[in-house]
Amino acid sequence: MRRNDFEFLITLLRNYAGWNFDEEQYFVVDKKISNFIREKGYASVEDLVAELKLGSRPLISQVVESLALSDTSFYRDYDVFSRFENTILPAFKETNRSSKKLRIWSVGCSTGQETYSIAMGIRHKFLGLGEWDIDIIGTDISGVAISKAQRGVYNNFEVQMGLNARSILEFFHLDGDQWQVNDDLRQMVEFRRYNLLDDFTFTDKFEIIFCRNVLRFFTPEYQEKILARLSAAQTEGGILYLGKNEHIGPVEQFYDKLPGYNCAYSRKTMTKTEPKPLERSPAKLATVRDDNIMPSFVRPKTIGGHPFASDSLTGK
Repeated sequence: MRRNDFEFLITLLRNYAGWNFDEEQYFVVDKKISNFIREKGYASVEDLVAELKLGSRPLISQVVESLALSDTSFYRDYDVFSRFENTILPAFKETNRSSKKLRIWSVGCSTGQETYSIAMGIRHKFLGLGEWDIDIIGTDISGVAISKAQRGVYNNFEVQMGLNARSILEFFHLDGDQWQVNDDLRQMVEFRRYNLLDDFTFTDKFEIIFCRNVLRFFTPEYQEKILARLSAAQTEGGILYLGKNEHIGPVEQFYDKLPGYNCAYSRKTMTKTEPKPLERSPAKLATVRDDNIMPSFVRPKTIGGHPFASDSLTGK
């Protein structure tokens, strides 16, 4: 892929999705765009870029979706989910025992494994589940990923990534050579296609938001604005999960670190001001600088008082 084509594509991602890709992600973009042109029948990347420059929004949306990162698995980072089930959920079960309502949002849910893992944890910890009003919403920019999540069908490799045999048999059933999520679990979740740069459409606030390994791909400006809006969409004392060892500077403006946790934060008490709409950068096309070919290898850089504080588990 030529340098100017690569620069055009990452500018497209920045303008339409807020993602801050650079030469470090050359191989990721190259692989995904190669798959896209093969599936859609384009002769080359150059032909695709030429059509993108005509400004077709449907095509731009398809390309942006195809370049979305989708690394996911059931119970990814098991210790995070273990503490979610054994500490966070029981605490909210107690504090919300009068309302019997709980809302959880899985941001950047990809093909649904994280969202279903959240539902499995609730099935484990909420006896008398029928008495509760529980909403679990998974959103992702990729319509293809959302369609797979809605179907809830996974192959052997996918279910074995994070689940043991007991959990597989408890929450899935075989459909041919695929594993189908059981209906009782599927009914607990809702999936929607959603771009974090779009206006929020949620009315009720969320007690828990999973936004793991999502914000690190955004520019710092968008990180701050998205965090402001996530905070505004949460209840007082709501919990935000970032990725394990994911460091997002602006998070401290809106959240306090949960003592003993390395990726969980508690929403600060904020003044009642509405978050400003996100302003996308003008959808300008990347400037063609030269026709140099990208190098075959781009060397990556070296890559107290809170109800949950009494948990004795480690914060890893």
